[in-house]
Amino acid sequence: MRVIKKAAALVLAVGVHAFTLMWILSGGWVIGANPGSLFAWLGGGLLLLIGGLLFPKPRRLPADAEVVERGAAPELYGVAERVAGAVGVPAPVGVAVDDLAVGAEYLRVGWGRRPVLLVGLPLWLALPPRQRVVLLVRAYGEAKDDGVVAGGALWTLAQWRETFRSGKILAARGETHMYMATILGAAAPRGSYEAAGMLDKVLGTVLGWPVLLLERALLRLVRDVAPRPAPAWGIVTDVEKARLAELMASRSFLAPLQAAALRGAAVTEIRRSAAVCDDGASRHGREELLSEDASDRVDAELSRHYSRAIRALGLIW
Repeated sequence: MRVIKKAAALVLAVGVHAFTLMWILSGGWVIGANPGSLFAWLGGGLLLLIGGLLFPKPRRLPADAEVVERGAAPELYGVAERVAGAVGVPAPVGVAVDDLAVGAEYLRVGWGRRPVLLVGLPLWLALPPRQRVVLLVRAYGEAKDDGVVAGGALWTLAQWRETFRSGKILAARGETHMYMATILGAAAPRGSYEAAGMLDKVLGTVLGWPVLLLERALLRLVRDVAPRPAPAWGIVTDVEKARLAELMASRSFLAPLQAAALRGAAVTEIRRSAAVCDDGASRHGREELLSEDASDRVDAELSRHYSRAIRALGLIW
């Protein structure tokens, strides 16, 4: 059954890519067949534009993320690799930090799908060593790798879905209609802009549902056959994971961080005042993944990034 599902996912994904490629080839053929025609260039250019917009784009790091060089943070890379090995996922080739993000993500970026760990500094700054390990285990465990072919097809289908399902009567059309009615009076076109918006909505509903169903079918197949990280048994407990999830949802750690930052406190004082209480769960875990001393060395490596992130704490709500 797994082989059948994998083959079905591959067929659907290849079909989506073939449809995208059809737009590009059609645009090139229209222009190539009539190189001297303005209409051919306009029509072919439109087809090429549609194909280019639907062509899968590789995932990239957020614009405000900064990659930490391995030479400048060997302890940070060390804990990232140790936890990845314990969970059973490829070790990240890069670790990036984000001044405003809350949590951590394990991403596949670029055409080469390089594994990169993205760490949000506000939460990381407030967590004790054991909860930092829990955070990394959570990031690795929730990572999804849809593959190059299926992942690209899902990206394309998402673009189609957003295009079709978001069709609605634009407020700008109504404003333009009022403007033309004011200027032209009785000669203004009646209802044409509302009709165009309604046509967009109807087409979006008719064409959007098949795309949505195809996307869900492919997503279901991909999830069924995708490799999953090893269970985190023996690494973290359910209580630790639940406690971290509650902390991330409530964001109760942000207020002490912001208050200390507003007082102009140093990074060490901010961490001490905002640190989440460790309830002793580390005694039941694997402390070799990140000891107290190693955690302090990680903080020293990230001190420059902490200083910058603290100045941005007022932007987090």
